[in-house]
Amino acid sequence: MKRAISRRLAVSALTVLACGGFTGLSIAADAYPNRPLRIVAPYGAGGSYDVIARIMGQKLGEHMGQQFVVDNRPGATGRIGMEIGIKSSPDGYTLLVVGSSQTIAPSVHLKVPYDLRTSLQPLMMFATISNAAVIHPSIPAQNLQEFINYAKSKPGTMRFGSGGTGGITHLAGELFGSMAGVKIDHVPYKAGALATNAILANEIQFYILNLLNSLPHVQANRLRALAVTGLKRSSFAPSLPTLDELGLKGYDVIEFHSMALPAGTPKNIVSRMHGEFVKALKTEDTIKRFANLAAEITFTSPEETGAYLLSEQAKYAKIVKTIGLKPD
Repeated sequence: MKRAISRRLAVSALTVLACGGFTGLSIAADAYPNRPLRIVAPYGAGGSYDVIARIMGQKLGEHMGQQFVVDNRPGATGRIGMEIGIKSSPDGYTLLVVGSSQTIAPSVHLKVPYDLRTSLQPLMMFATISNAAVIHPSIPAQNLQEFINYAKSKPGTMRFGSGGTGGITHLAGELFGSMAGVKIDHVPYKAGALATNAILANEIQFYILNLLNSLPHVQANRLRALAVTGLKRSSFAPSLPTLDELGLKGYDVIEFHSMALPAGTPKNIVSRMHGEFVKALKTEDTIKRFANLAAEITFTSPEETGAYLLSEQAKYAKIVKTIGLKPD
């Protein structure tokens, strides 16, 4: 009899503790966020990914009443920052910037510390920046077909630059050459800014450069733009046709900006943060600041974002295989 009573008391105590525990969790979730949050950016300071992350952090902070600190962790094609982000506690206090580099890395490196399918809780793709296919103005070509014809007539003399072997500008240039049927030699630089300087100095003749960095040079006649590289025209350069329109069917290489959380982040926090992103993106200030960066605002669900990341990874894996680039 005493043993039966003791068991009932023990069960009752556990029930009380469990209810108390659930109540505590509910209160914690309701109070979220109650301390500063971190945005891990696997990119260097000053670039478009860093600047856009800081704009979002500032606006989210204003709306949510907590500071968002951007933590730049560049290097190793985004692998350093990604590892830090995915290993953070899935409590909603660490967000992770995910862009093109992280979808490329699994195809160009033998060791990648994450799996885009399982390591992340995708949140939202919130901006894209189209690239422009640009040439040095000394090249006697006013449009894409003239450039292709000229490149074919000068075998072994045309060069394109990139911010490094295996990066998006490298793969974009190789894809262009493959689809256009021209041989343009690749010249890798240690950073995209160095490749930009190189085409301005006519050390290279062709480059795939985002509109944020290319438009000022095009407007000053230091570069000539032939087309944009997305499947649709950019609202910031509406007169430029797409490569797809001009015959390179299916060519689609854009710079995208998305945010994720570590896998296992509670659904209520994912939903709350997604809603805060939507509100921040609809403010007049954000719209204006993104426009100054030639960034198009997008709104995707967590599910759509996850599917897009995997489709981009598959696309770049195909490009890497086509050009014969061996993972290191």
